[in-house]
Amino acid sequence: MGIPLVFRPRPFFEEGAPEDDFDVPEDKFVNFVDRTLILYKGSKVRKFDIVFFEYRASFASYVDSLIRFVVRKNVEELDLELNWTEDGDSHELPRDLYSNASLTKLRLGYCHFRPSGSFARHLDLNACSEFMHLKITSPSLKTLTVHYEDYDCTVLDSMLEISAPNLQSLAILGLWYRKCRLMNLPCLVHATLAIQIVSSDEDRDNGYEWRNTFLRELLESLHHVQDFTIDTWCLQILSTWELKILPSPSSKRKCLILDTCLDKLDLPSVASLLKSSPDLETLVVNKTILPCYSPDLYGFDGQNYWKSSKPLSQCLLHNLKTVKMFDFVDGHHEMDLVQFLLKHAMVLEKMVIYSKRLTHLNWRKLFMPEELLQFTQKILSFPRASPHAVILFT
Repeated sequence: MGIPLVFRPRPFFEEGAPEDDFDVPEDKFVNFVDRTLILYKGSKVRKFDIVFFEYRASFASYVDSLIRFVVRKNVEELDLELNWTEDGDSHELPRDLYSNASLTKLRLGYCHFRPSGSFARHLDLNACSEFMHLKITSPSLKTLTVHYEDYDCTVLDSMLEISAPNLQSLAILGLWYRKCRLMNLPCLVHATLAIQIVSSDEDRDNGYEWRNTFLRELLESLHHVQDFTIDTWCLQILSTWELKILPSPSSKRKCLILDTCLDKLDLPSVASLLKSSPDLETLVVNKTILPCYSPDLYGFDGQNYWKSSKPLSQCLLHNLKTVKMFDFVDGHHEMDLVQFLLKHAMVLEKMVIYSKRLTHLNWRKLFMPEELLQFTQKILSFPRASPHAVILFT
């Protein structure tokens, strides 16, 4: 059984109606929910969702009451989101929540989070505050997601340290003013970097240097992960390194997932990551939208980039076996990358190309049949370094 609870200070009202006519008697609603939960006789609740659209300090005792219900009913998945008001009220969770043995998935939004005791198997922290050292030694925690949307430049000099010796999967997401240091992650297998690193430094060069240092330190800390996902904003920072002949930190990754717009600003970063991934066996390219910020690439226009690039990547010579490209739209940068990989991947076994589908009709492909045939024939005509390479279209 799953129970969703959504709290608003007032419901939506019809256009033109006096807003005061729709005030919600919050105490009565809270009491109603309390009575309803008391009457619930089941021994267990699988999933429990609590969302306050405008949390206030006056709700603190009620939130604690809901947490006691969660613990008492052996909830397996809890999603608790306490969106702050302009006053910045937030809530420190009772410690017995963390020691709840039945909890396997915990997602917290806008809460005071203080690591303590054992943990759920999956932990998702969204804009949680009041912690700078996330040290979790619990053997049960396997997946951690940390998401910030930092618009407060006062945290610029702060550092979030993450240490979790049993963690297997880590995702760092959002907009970051503060730095993040990763330590003691020997069991980490999967990592995702989907962040935009921002700086309040008015000196443009100093701002670039700060972003570069931040990203390089993260990549060095993640050099041992097997599966690595990186988004287009980080890729464009890597492009500046490649054009300056600055290598990316070497890695042991076997699977690389690129969430990329694959425009000219992303091209050098793809080459950089191929060079720094000598053991790479699987490359996945997911098309996405352009980021709101793009670095200066010193007049780089991207024309004929892959045709002029030298295949210096060890993975192309010895290990890359599988390539998957999603939301393919037959752009010239995409075609050039496909041609480059087919020409130089010596042990490639399979390339799968998923053509883009219409947003409102997911079942229908973007291309008309004759267009699909045209670009399919073009790709099949490209020379292949591997005699065993098979190209599949879907």
